[in-house]
Amino acid sequence: DYVAWFSSHGPTADGRTKPDVVAPGHSILSAGARPSQQGECDPQGGSVLSIGDNTNAYGLDYKFGTSMSAPVVTGTVALIRQYFEEGWYPSGVKGGAPIIPSGTLVKAVIMNGAQLVAGIQDGSGPVYSSEYDNTQNFGRVSLIDSLALAGKNSIQTRIFDRVNINDGDTQNYNININTSNGCDATELRVTLAWNDPASTQGCTNCLNNDLDLYIVNGGGRYYPNGRNYKDSKNNSERIRILASHGQSFKVRVKAFNLMKNRHKYALVMTGCFL
Repeated sequence: DYVAWFSSHGPTADGRTKPDVVAPGHSILSAGARPSQQGECDPQGGSVLSIGDNTNAYGLDYKFGTSMSAPVVTGTVALIRQYFEEGWYPSGVKGGAPIIPSGTLVKAVIMNGAQLVAGIQDGSGPVYSSEYDNTQNFGRVSLIDSLALAGKNSIQTRIFDRVNINDGDTQNYNININTSNGCDATELRVTLAWNDPASTQGCTNCLNNDLDLYIVNGGGRYYPNGRNYKDSKNNSERIRILASHGQSFKVRVKAFNLMKNRHKYALVMTGCFL
């Protein structure tokens, strides 16, 4: 529940929030090869090293850093691609129509389901960290909170991939919350992501395509990334709001300023839908 004290922090030079997500990378049981011993990676009798044991017994060792956290995210990406390509979407049961997801959609799925961590463990004690800050941003990767999976969770997922939007246009998605089918999600989560080409060296505002996500409910408007105004820095935006049975929301994506006449985006929603 805490980010390691040695984990890197944002922001970027032009003010974009980083990292995008965080993943377990502290005291991860990994390979610690012993070349002189055959079969050294097979613990005997089901034994597992206790955390902090650096004896390299059985050819295993506890490791730290991005060499551990990056494979966690990479494995999550592979499972998300498998989920769509094997037809698990949207029911959470294998056998539906296969989908080849864009990399942008996979990124949006990871960010949409990421969970808040409590803070930073800096050695002298925990330090508070908040959602969308430059310690955790969207939070800790959590696949079970990202996609519907029958028998494992009770959420529903909606995706919109490779959607074209013209400069200046606004696209609307109407959402009606319905928990009568056994769905127990208490939040509506929506994440917008898009690819953005590299900007010029030394830029101070490096976002080339500025898309905006917001949600309207009655007379209220919700903005992304913990703000009460539009985000003109980042190319990933998420909104989390409490949602109960019978409520209606309008999700809006606006192409505020594009490099060209048209651009593609991916949109992911989780919650309980009619």
